[in-house]
Parts: sequence; C-alpha cells; structure tokens
Amino acid sequence: MTGLTTLLKEGLKQVGKKTTTKVIPEASQKTQLGTTTIPTYKKAEKIFKEDNIKGNTLDFGAGRGLGAKEIKADTFEPFPRENFKPNYTSSLDIPTESYNKVTSLNVLNVLPKSERRKAVLEIARVLKPKGSAIISTRGSDVLAAKGVKGNEPMSIILDDGRFQKGFTTKELIEEIRNILGSNFIIESVSGIGKAAVKITKRKIGGMVMRSDNYNTQRAIW
Repeated sequence: MTGLTTLLKEGLKQVGKKTTTKVIPEASQKTQLGTTTIPTYKKAEKIFKEDNIKGNTLDFGAGRGLGAKEIKADTFEPFPRENFKPNYTSSLDIPTESYNKVTSLNVLNVLPKSERRKAVLEIARVLKPKGSAIISTRGSDVLAAKGVKGNEPMSIILDDGRFQKGFTTKELIEEIRNILGSNFIIESVSGIGKAAVKITKRKIGGMVMRSDNYNTQRAIW
C-alpha cells in the first residue's frame, strides 16, 4: 500500500494548482458521464445479442453506473461517486472466469500504458471461456482539451491531472493483441466510440492469470 499512498499524496498536492504534468488517478472520476453514455451501452448489448452471447455482464470501469443499470450489469469502479455503490471497487474481488460478457467503454483512454495493460489482463481474466468483452476508447478528439502533451502518441495530461489517450481502431487492436496474444479472438466493432473492439476468450487455452502487482491493492486509476 505504501506505493499507492505515496502516489495519491503526491497527486493530491497538485489539486488546486492551475496546471500539472502529473497524472492524478482519482481525477479520472471527472470523466464519468451521465445519461449520455446510455445509448453506447445499448449498442454494446445489441452486439452481444446479435452474436448470441448470453449470460451475466460486468461493466469494468462503470463510472456513475447509469449505463450498467440500463443493461443490468454488475459494476467495477475504483473511484465511485458518493451516490453510487459498485459491486466491486477492487478487481481483486472479482472471481476468475465469472462473467459471460464485459463492457469497458471509454475506460482504457484514461489510463497510462502500464495501467491499461493491467486492466486488459483483468478484463480477460474475469471472462468465462467463450465469453466476450466490448472495449471502446476515445480518438484524436482528446487533443482538443487544454493540457500538456503526454509521453504517448495522441495523449494529453489535462490541467487537473486527468490523463487521456486517443486510439485508432487499428492501434487498439494491436495493443490488446500484444497483451493477450493468441488466446483471444480480437475483432473491430463499429458504432461504439472512436475506436472499439470485441475480444472473445477461446474455449481452450484462453485462461489469463492475474497480472503481477495488480489488485494486491486498490486499482490506482
């Protein structure tokens, strides 16, 4: 916990300053949108139905929980607002291979690269064999915000410490494939965010172990 505590304390020192070049994990809470996200969740659920993927659903990075409520999904959110109580605030508590469907909509784009890798591994871990996840991100529109250039292509650290990275669908597919390898089928999907993919765990050989040093403590994003 020491590393996490130090990180949060250092981040909190930056709150209230006009600008910062430090990513403040809990600042991602400010990206949590309200009812405007509901149509995107409906599109994701429609894709699951069209592909005949049935069973329970987890919303990984649920924000305010409104989209998850619409599709009757369980929720994981490490930085919930006061009026929202997710099912999980640490993915350590989510059982392995426990969900048929996972949504993670515009979540990876608020995570630095090392944390994205951990999040993708966790999404993969909690999927049941033959289960699928729909993952979407923002695109180049993130660069319209005020802030400083991040250390990745198409990334920015906003004045309040929020991190944003835009993706093309091709880039998103490549990054997830590099993380998961051949154990998952990765396909592009349209109509959800600026970039979106569906990953499906193969029936055999699709098991993914928990990523090192992740969820031994509360997720830092």
